[in-house]
Amino acid sequence: MSLMFGKARTCNIVTVPEHEPSEVNIVILGAMGSGKSALTVKFLTKRFISEYDPNLEDTYSSEEVVDQQPVLVKVMDTADQEGPVNSERYLGWANAFIIVYSIDNRSSFEVCQQYLETVSLYSKGLQPEAPVILLGNKVDMERYRHA
Repeated sequence: MSLMFGKARTCNIVTVPEHEPSEVNIVILGAMGSGKSALTVKFLTKRFISEYDPNLEDTYSSEEVVDQQPVLVKVMDTADQEGPVNSERYLGWANAFIIVYSIDNRSSFEVCQQYLETVSLYSKGLQPEAPVILLGNKVDMERYRHA
């Protein structure tokens, strides 16, 4: 019972789980224009938005259910201009890495090598090693693909 404005009321109490949800930190890496922000927004909102600020770097959170357990997923959408510069800001934070290239931009694929090397060097001694995904994006642009 609680008192609100001098009147007694009963309260419904929501049981809170004994432990907080597990947490995973994912960093989205790749060349500018590869579609990192589009992927991030699509994951979080289930919508596609075509206009983004290429200089905006931010971290977003979403609670998801994995194996019937709540997981707090934090996604850092990076805005590196020239490859993995100042990578310390995300290397120590991340549990997993998604390295994105655009299938219609060969140079975005070539930049991935720099990110793969940076992440590989960092995670070499970690147990377990952080998972790394190389992701080809913009499959809807197949007609513009560079061979």
